[in-house]
Amino acid sequence: MPRSQRPKRAAPGARERKRRDLSRGKLIAAAIELIDARGAAAITMRSLGKAVGATPMALYNHFSSKRDILAAVADHVVSAAEFDGQHADWRDQVRHCFDVLRRLCLRHPGLPGLLEQGDAAPVSVFAPMEVTLRAFRQAGLDDIDSTRTYFLLVSFTLGQAAYQTRGPIAGLELSEQVRADRIAGRGYAVAERLELPPSWDFDASFDFGIALVLNGVEATVRRKAAGADPSSGR
Repeated sequence: MPRSQRPKRAAPGARERKRRDLSRGKLIAAAIELIDARGAAAITMRSLGKAVGATPMALYNHFSSKRDILAAVADHVVSAAEFDGQHADWRDQVRHCFDVLRRLCLRHPGLPGLLEQGDAAPVSVFAPMEVTLRAFRQAGLDDIDSTRTYFLLVSFTLGQAAYQTRGPIAGLELSEQVRADRIAGRGYAVAERLELPPSWDFDASFDFGIALVLNGVEATVRRKAAGADPSSGR
């Protein structure tokens, strides 16, 4: 190969500067971008090294393994979130907590999948649970119903955030099916006549869902205080 066509190697001084510039914080930031774009499975020593322009071996100065990287990313993202809004009213406290969780998932779409990776989840992942259970105790809800409601809110929040970031699925969009005349005469007359806005307001939908659940909490507490346990069918 002619000398002019040979790939240029970085000078020793340039390689040394790159090693000095490589920090744990820089690697975490790069890993977050990879996870948000392609999921936690995209993280390897090779892929992360490529993202920051370093050799995989250089990463071992900061992390012992892929698992170590994932745990550091999860801790960095979750621990920075302020789930406790210090609100006196229990409804405001719960609403704040799940608004923070939703915004976190919208900003980092790969977070839910990351937290499912082995030992990646930090202890701080229980912060929203603690905030919510305290708030429901203040409302008068018992421990079992409080825990059930917490997981209901988590599922609702993560599901809505995932749908918003992923975008609509054509086969599940009612308006698309109506326009394509695919459900006419199939027994879905009520659905066909729905008048939905041209674009979905996810913020309003989220607020409505949270309010619906919190109203249910209040109604459950009132019924139980009156001696009628809704779970018993009375």
